[in-house]
Amino acid sequence: MGTIMTIRGETEGEDLGIVDYHEHLCFDAPPWLLREDPDFRLNDVEKSAQELRSWVDAGGKTIIEMSAIDFGRNIHSTKQVAELVPDANVIVITGFNKPYFCDQSVWQSNESDLVHRCIQDIVEGIDGTGIKAGIMKGGTGYNTFNDYDQKLMRIAAKVQRETNVPIITHTEAGTMGFEQVEFLNDHGVEPHRVCLSHLDRNPDFWEHQRIAKTGAYLGYDCPGKSKYGPDEWRIDLLKRLIAAGFSQQILLGNDLGRPSYWRSYGGGPGLDFILTQFVPRLLSQGIEQHVIDEMLINNPRRFLTGI
Repeated sequence: MGTIMTIRGETEGEDLGIVDYHEHLCFDAPPWLLREDPDFRLNDVEKSAQELRSWVDAGGKTIIEMSAIDFGRNIHSTKQVAELVPDANVIVITGFNKPYFCDQSVWQSNESDLVHRCIQDIVEGIDGTGIKAGIMKGGTGYNTFNDYDQKLMRIAAKVQRETNVPIITHTEAGTMGFEQVEFLNDHGVEPHRVCLSHLDRNPDFWEHQRIAKTGAYLGYDCPGKSKYGPDEWRIDLLKRLIAAGFSQQILLGNDLGRPSYWRSYGGGPGLDFILTQFVPRLLSQGIEQHVIDEMLINNPRRFLTGI
């Protein structure tokens, strides 16, 4: 079934179990961002471990920590969290989230130097730890595909071609997903090695079906966050995609990158929301268990291992 690199080394695809494809456990948000929005201060190792434990106790096994270089990735803190919950597989990433988060050094650096840095994270390890990234990230802004967006996506494509790790992208409010897949494909990346995040921020069936027809994976990671619309929208969209034959291209996560989303910080819905509340609702609304297993187990295994 192939393997994927986790924080503790290569793991067999058959051992991944239930996967949360898009999450944040612990990071050091840029100071300017914290001044603008202090609700990005997600840096308490003990609270992160408490939240991760609740997810494992609910049945979760593998979690992808999506904090990119420009978003304040902290491999040392993430390692501590993983050590406190050793029965969880934690996959870490390299690459860049979106132009808005990137400082001037990204734009002033040669593209080849940034590609080399990301390849080092995958081949040698991150920041001298020996912990290797298993995912490449790139992203674009809201309805934009300008020079800055394209630079991040070119870096992602070059790293993927060199290392064969999968790419998980950031789509701002669910926009430009189709354009991302086309661009990456034009730069040599096969669509089945790409997953687009946050598509349920833009619950447009026509657009999602258009993306699914390319062979790319569709990432839904907003369940329980009603500020992005009710879960009714997401469930209706899932039903339509399943009926259209795309159940094997959907991944689920929760993208809880703010302490206000975590019960350990006094917020919600909590890291276990997908497993304890969303899945029961899917079942109650007619989505069968074998389809849920596809979205949580089989699809992420195929995406991550490339098999």
